[in-house]
Amino acid sequence: MKKFSLFISVVFVSSVFSTSLMFAKPKNAQDTKVSPKEPVAADKKSSSPVKKVEPPKKAQPVEIAKPQPTAPVKKKNVPVQSPPAEVVEPKVEKASPVKPKAEAKPKPAGKAQPKVKAKVSAKEPKKAASSKVIETAQASNAESNRTRKLSSLPAVASVNGQPIGAYAFEALLLEQLRKGTRDSVELRKNIRDELVVQTLLSQLAMEEGLDEEKEVELAFESARRTILSQAWRQNWGKENPVKETEIQSEYNATVKKLGDTEYQLRQVVVTDETAAFLIIDQMEAGKSLGDLANRYTIESGGKKSKGLLPWVSPSLLLPPLGELITQVKEGEVLSSPVRTQAGWHIVKVEGVRTLNPPSLEQLQSQVKQGILQKKMTQEIQKLLDKAKIKF
Repeated sequence: MKKFSLFISVVFVSSVFSTSLMFAKPKNAQDTKVSPKEPVAADKKSSSPVKKVEPPKKAQPVEIAKPQPTAPVKKKNVPVQSPPAEVVEPKVEKASPVKPKAEAKPKPAGKAQPKVKAKVSAKEPKKAASSKVIETAQASNAESNRTRKLSSLPAVASVNGQPIGAYAFEALLLEQLRKGTRDSVELRKNIRDELVVQTLLSQLAMEEGLDEEKEVELAFESARRTILSQAWRQNWGKENPVKETEIQSEYNATVKKLGDTEYQLRQVVVTDETAAFLIIDQMEAGKSLGDLANRYTIESGGKKSKGLLPWVSPSLLLPPLGELITQVKEGEVLSSPVRTQAGWHIVKVEGVRTLNPPSLEQLQSQVKQGILQKKMTQEIQKLLDKAKIKF
């Protein structure tokens, strides 16, 4: 009976051991790292076969390995984690409705963009062009204003609708009268005809564009300077009129300076001293001073008048002639040539008489102009002292 029970126990143990081996065999090769350690630990603790069943219990967490659930989880979560909104967004970016709008922009807005760029890139030239346009507009306005003013003035003639003002006629007439030309109907007709020719030729020059040439522009600038300086002098004279007391005082000083004697002289003026002594030698040889003046004098108008001068006060002659002639009697010649800034003078006193000074009414305009010129010269000198001038 004891032998039979022992046999049954042996069979039971062997069956248990075989079942444990059956459970251990399905393990994968990946679990081999854990399986050798577990039996070693089991051997160290005890050699009982019952305890060998424990490794499957410890291996159970190994069976629930993370790679097994994670792989299917990843596969299952790919569609789940990517929401439809994220899938739609790239589709919207790729097939955005903005692109067809941008392609359609060149029709209304595409034309405006290059215009804006052109405006930005061409700011400076447009500004320069606009300034030129403004300048030309101002010049044309000024020219039209001048034309209106001129048209309101009396005209002596017109050429192709352009009037010739009486001012231009009077200016040329006064210029000729100052030169000594006698006023006459023929003189006035010649001045009018000359203005007509000038006006016609100036119109043709403008049509041919000659006013834009460099030489013409320089001439315009020179004339402009002269005209503006004269305008300043005239305006200054209006703003600084000469007083009557100043005229009276200047007249009295002038009469006192003239003295009570005046002389009529005949002279020959040459450039060097040797020529002057040769003329004296010819006079001593019997030649008249008038004939020598007609031949040798360099004085303007001296050849026609044979060197004869109008009656004059010694105070109005170039120094030192004024002092020397007072020491010579009528009909005498100065003993030696006299040098002045005009040259060498050989002078003969032709006549002497008492000076009757002109009245204030006769000299008022001359005295007034002399005072105004003196004061203006002083004012210009003050302006020159203040101005920054470089040479």
